[in-house]
Amino acid sequence: MRMALVVWEDASEADSGPWVDRGTAPEAETIIFHQVGFIYSMTPAAVVLTSCVGEHQMSTRTRIPAGMVRSITELVSGAVIALPKRKRK
Repeated sequence: MRMALVVWEDASEADSGPWVDRGTAPEAETIIFHQVGFIYSMTPAAVVLTSCVGEHQMSTRTRIPAGMVRSITELVSGAVIALPKRKRK
């Protein structure tokens, strides 16, 4: 599976109450998420990500409809990141 950063726009409620005055309703806010995961599948309809992959298992999947996807960037640098040394007590 390839690891990727998916930037996507979420659907959301634009108002907090049951009624909104049409003349003074504020502009609906755009909600953008940046999600990193392994691409389980990608079709014209949707991208499906999982956050953890084992030899025979994986974590729960997130399905993002293709119309909500703003961008997909594959993460492939391969640079090793060293853990910081623990301080002895």
